[in-house]
Amino acid sequence: GRNRQGAGAMKGIVSRVVVTGILILAAFLLQNNIFAALPLICTTPNLLLLVTVSFGLLHGKLTGLAVGFFSGLLMDMFGGTLLGQYALILGVLGYGCGFFTPYFFLEYVTLPMAVCIGCEFVYGFYVYVTGFLIRGRLDLPFYFTTIILPETIYTVVILVLVYRFLMFVNRRLDEAAKRRSAEKFD
Repeated sequence: GRNRQGAGAMKGIVSRVVVTGILILAAFLLQNNIFAALPLICTTPNLLLLVTVSFGLLHGKLTGLAVGFFSGLLMDMFGGTLLGQYALILGVLGYGCGFFTPYFFLEYVTLPMAVCIGCEFVYGFYVYVTGFLIRGRLDLPFYFTTIILPETIYTVVILVLVYRFLMFVNRRLDEAAKRRSAEKFD
C-alpha cells in the first residue's frame, strides 16, 4: 500500500521533471536554431523566458525559479559571456512570476501576456546593463528600439501561438497525477 503510493508520487514527479526538461531543451533549440535562421526580424523570440513565465504562473515561485535557473544555465553554457548571467535573471523572473499564480486562470491569456511583456522588458534592460552599458555603449534608445521592443513583440506573438500547447501539456500532466492519486485509494 504505502510503497505503491510513494512510487506513484515519485513517478509523477519524475515525469513532470522529464517533460519540463524536454520543453526547456525544445525551447532552447527552437530559439537558437530555427528562429535564429528565419529572416523575419533581426531578433528571435525569447522562448526560454516564455517557458519560465508559463511555469512560474502555473506552479508558483519555486518551480518558476527552478525552470528559469536551468533555462538560463543552458543559455549561459551555450552562448553566455558570464556563467550565471542568464541563470540569475531567468531564475529571478521565474520566481517573480510565481507571485501571480493565485490570479492566474488557464482560460485567459491576458495575465500571461502582461507578465511576459513586463518580464521581457526587465530581461532586456538587464542584458543591456550587463552586456552593453558596462562596456560603455550608452545608446539606450537605439538598443530599446532595435532589440528590446522587437524581441518583446515577437515573444508575445509566439506566446499567443504556443500558450494553448503549454496549457495542454500541463493539463495532461495534472490528469496523470490525478489518475495515479485515484489509483492509490483503489
